[in-house]
Amino acid sequence: MAELKYLPAGIRLHAQEFIYKITNKLNDKYYISFANIADGLKAEKILKKNKFDFKSIPVPDDIFEACGVAIVSNHYENIVKVLKENNIEVEVFVYENNKPVKIYGDLEKEGCRL
Repeated sequence: MAELKYLPAGIRLHAQEFIYKITNKLNDKYYISFANIADGLKAEKILKKNKFDFKSIPVPDDIFEACGVAIVSNHYENIVKVLKENNIEVEVFVYENNKPVKIYGDLEKEGCRL
């Protein structure tokens, strides 16, 4: 389970994912994951500031079983570039045959803790 300080962000991310799914707006191609929750939340702020088009959701279990943040977008190269400039490393996945395939990065992810 995540640290309690991340609980509000987790609730927000799950609510956003639910809304995207029921409105059929979660059809972006690339899933970007992070080493930890803090990096994912920091990435959201950076990407909003730089006016990137993306969605934030909880990281899908088939990418990482513990809790985390995923950025979902139809483009990833410029996102990765901006995040690297801000010292945030990422992994990028695409889904093929309903399974995630890593196309960029190699992180050692931190599990959630309480």
